[in-house]
Amino acid sequence: MNRFKVLNNFFQNKYIILIFIGYKNRIGKTSTVIDVVDEFEIGSRYAYKLLEELEFGKFIIKKAKVQRNGVYYNNYIITETAKTELKEILKVITDIL
Repeated sequence: MNRFKVLNNFFQNKYIILIFIGYKNRIGKTSTVIDVVDEFEIGSRYAYKLLEELEFGKFIIKKAKVQRNGVYYNNYIITETAKTELKEILKVITDIL
């Protein structure tokens, strides 16, 4: 396995968002597209695109909808598969350092 290729794939925007969602889940909160837009200061279309890619890759799943400012948004949580992959990435980073 080429460690740096793994890290290159990992440090894409969607995986940084995955870590954000994982963190929010760990502290007992879920995330919506609005949370992602606010945290990373990106456009909502781009945020939706990244969340769709993560959902398609089975890294996150949609949960119940939540209403904010009169609009319903999906809540997202991280999957066990994603947690396992993130732990593997952590091992690679630890080995390098």
